Amino acid sequence: MTAEQDASDVDLVRRIKRGDDEAFREMVDRYHARVYSLSYGVLHNREDAEEATQDSFLTLYRKIGTFDESKKFFSWFYRVALNAAYSRARRRRPLRTVSLDDYVPNLGGDGHALSPEFAAFVEGAEDGAVARDLAEKAEGFIAELPETYRDVIWMVDVEEMSPADVAETLEISIAALKSRLHRARLYVRQRLAAIAAPAQTGAGARRAAP
Repeated sequence: MTAEQDASDVDLVRRIKRGDDEAFREMVDRYHARVYSLSYGVLHNREDAEEATQDSFLTLYRKIGTFDESKKFFSWFYRVALNAAYSRARRRRPLRTVSLDDYVPNLGGDGHALSPEFAAFVEGAEDGAVARDLAEKAEGFIAELPETYRDVIWMVDVEEMSPADVAETLEISIAALKSRLHRARLYVRQRLAAIAAPAQTGAGARRAAP
């Protein structure tokens, strides 16, 4: 998030506070895709994510007067969006989550000591279908995480938000964010490592077939 973008956001906020509907439409255009993606990261259902996105903008319109203009709008609005997504999630049957302690101890402490099978896959995967399949599985593994871990890995690795912006949005320290992100990545890598070797083997067999 650049200083210019933040200043532009504040300008739109001030116009919305004055009742400028065009400014509100500009804000929707600016943030709809990112809020939808964030909502999908929580809900993993397109219809629910779209409804949560609409809830976020409705809350924005109603509560814009409470926004402190000395703060980053981006972080404030992402907290609004997260709250909307989790509010909708609570109305559904809870998703199954996992204990990271069942998986993380099996990996190296630096987060990069992957199994030889997974390392070989990353370096040598040539089959696009296999790569896409593993990417979809990674998304599913992220969905299994408890929300404190799911939020950080989705924001940093999928949304490509800066760690500083994520920490500010979630109102946690950089150290806490790094710890959660490290454990979440270890879990996803562990799950991918378990399926990468069979997937890669199958792809090699297909390429070798006459």
